[in-house]
Amino acid sequence: MTDPKYIDQLLHLAGSYRASGKFDSAKKTYQKIIEIDTTNTLALRLIIDYLDTNELIKHEERLNALELRNIKDEKKIDLFFALGILYENLKKFKRSAKYFDEANDLKRKIYPYNFDLLSNHFDNLEKVFSQIAFKKIGFDNQKRIIFVIGLPRSGTSLIEAILSTNENIYPAGEIPNLKKIIRENFVINGSLDFNKISEAINKKDEKIYELYVGNNNLKNVKENIIIDKNTENFKFIGLINTFFKNSKIINCVRDPFENFCSLYKINFNSSELNWTNSKSQIVNYHKHYFKLINFWKSKNVDNILDIYFEELLLNTDYTINKLLDFCDLEKNYNYKNFYKLESLIIKTASANQARKAIQKENVFKYEKFKNYFDFN
Repeated sequence: MTDPKYIDQLLHLAGSYRASGKFDSAKKTYQKIIEIDTTNTLALRLIIDYLDTNELIKHEERLNALELRNIKDEKKIDLFFALGILYENLKKFKRSAKYFDEANDLKRKIYPYNFDLLSNHFDNLEKVFSQIAFKKIGFDNQKRIIFVIGLPRSGTSLIEAILSTNENIYPAGEIPNLKKIIRENFVINGSLDFNKISEAINKKDEKIYELYVGNNNLKNVKENIIIDKNTENFKFIGLINTFFKNSKIINCVRDPFENFCSLYKINFNSSELNWTNSKSQIVNYHKHYFKLINFWKSKNVDNILDIYFEELLLNTDYTINKLLDFCDLEKNYNYKNFYKLESLIIKTASANQARKAIQKENVFKYEKFKNYFDFN
């Protein structure tokens, strides 16, 4: 019997290759895993991005044969997602949609998600923050933090990749720093505390920024510009505006159906994203998201720039220049060649897409699913 630890090591290795854009090495490593364990549905799913049409047809036979076997439900989830991806790549969209539905239905059954708790969380955010006037505090000597927010799969990884072409910028990825600081300093019994936040603002407490940049993942960073791509930071824009004097907030927006479809087709690892396994919960999250974004804008938080995914793909030069002007960045870098940057590491589900040149044909890539997915 193969040592599971060895398989895990190979999966981590393949993931590292994938994140750094070494796709041939990633493919070979997934192939090795499948040779060792023919029922490793995670590897069977992840390798699909690297298969040509002939390989996809052979892979279809392998997946269909595995579907007939008695495997655990956890493995079936990845298997159904794999079949959904495979049939999408083979342009069999009706069959693809069927398997994505089966994958999400099964995952939702095994890992039910209580959306009421999330709704209460959003209500608490707005209730507390509506009582506070968020104005910038004139702190000195702060680094410039570019917070890239948006729904997952809205182009945040692409924006980070483009800006990372600038050698003066450190792409930190999806770091948990701000959420951790807020949880440890402003939350009591699971809810934000108005008094604690007000006290920190009145004291002009520099501790928030210092804790942020002093975290282990940033304390040795020499660059004076940092990209934080944790999409959940949209919940705390007022605090960003107050405690991070030089901050810039890039809000990534994508066509709703395209965004919803992209979310529904991904088997996310984080349990916090299990709302993506339900069409209705995806729509509800979207509503909460934009309600909060509009709330921040009503509070006159003016350091937010909306970047539309479709505009970025169709009018790339104009959109990149708008992005650079907003972030006060020099234009003497070849930002459109971001995908050639060897040092770029992308650990999210967007790793494959963000390591390629901008492709206009991806603007409405999920239109074929409109006959099979209803997000209303």
